Amino acid sequence: MELRHIQYFLTASNEKSINRAAKELRVSQPAVSRQIRDLENELGVKLFERDSRGLTLTKEGEMAVVFAEDLLCRVRTMKDALNPHNPNLSKRIRLGYIAPVIGGFMVKAMREFKHQFADIALEIQEMSPVEQEIALRNKEIDLALLGNPSPYVKKYFSYQTILKVPLSLVLPDNHLLALRKSIELSELAGESFVSLDEKHFSQRPKLLAEISKVAKFQFKVGIKAEGISDLLAHVAGGGGVAILPDDVKTMPHSGVVFIKMSKPRIFLESAVAWRGDNQKEEISYLVETLKKAGKTYQP
Repeated sequence: MELRHIQYFLTASNEKSINRAAKELRVSQPAVSRQIRDLENELGVKLFERDSRGLTLTKEGEMAVVFAEDLLCRVRTMKDALNPHNPNLSKRIRLGYIAPVIGGFMVKAMREFKHQFADIALEIQEMSPVEQEIALRNKEIDLALLGNPSPYVKKYFSYQTILKVPLSLVLPDNHLLALRKSIELSELAGESFVSLDEKHFSQRPKLLAEISKVAKFQFKVGIKAEGISDLLAHVAGGGGVAILPDDVKTMPHSGVVFIKMSKPRIFLESAVAWRGDNQKEEISYLVETLKKAGKTYQP
């Protein structure tokens, strides 16, 4: 995979047409089609639906857009670091995010923002909630999409709730209860749980304690995963069951199933945070755009 593949894919995504993408890139239509086809073959997924009206991103394509933007953002960041006197450096918003939002409201909000502020670069970087808190404090990012805000975030930063997501139970797909549509948490009382390490997800122990109190049994945590992808892999491999926000199911999750937790029914906040002294118009607009996208989001 080369940067050319990423650039052609993003241009086709923005233009919604091979013809218009070719004109924008100043190359032939077959060259654009070939690069996108090569990228699809390498990734093993279909990125676009093609018809007489043009191109429409598939679900996998929507996720790929965010990863692609992230890759190009890192390239721009490298260029900026090597050329700190670049006059365009100030025309950017640096956004930290946790993985589940890439398949959700984030793409929609980014596109609406770019329509309004075409000259401002949105630089995105996947970070754990703890990493985002540190990056905000050190002014390394401007906005943080960090899921459930910690007391530290609520005390020292401005924040807005984007949406509330129900918690679901995550089981290996060969589990005895894997075919159920809903499960009461008490049915998993004897199971070993896979959790997220508090080094990266500081609110996880508090959340499990609150759920444990409502469910009236103590969780037996056998594995603490470094990140969400690691957690899903542990569950798929038989390391235990887990509790995650339902929007995580938008991520690739081979070998696991997400099942509605019927009792207790618990919702988790997903919030955006920023420094209170950062009152730029574009920051406020992006926050409002994220809130609006969150209202219409269905995982």
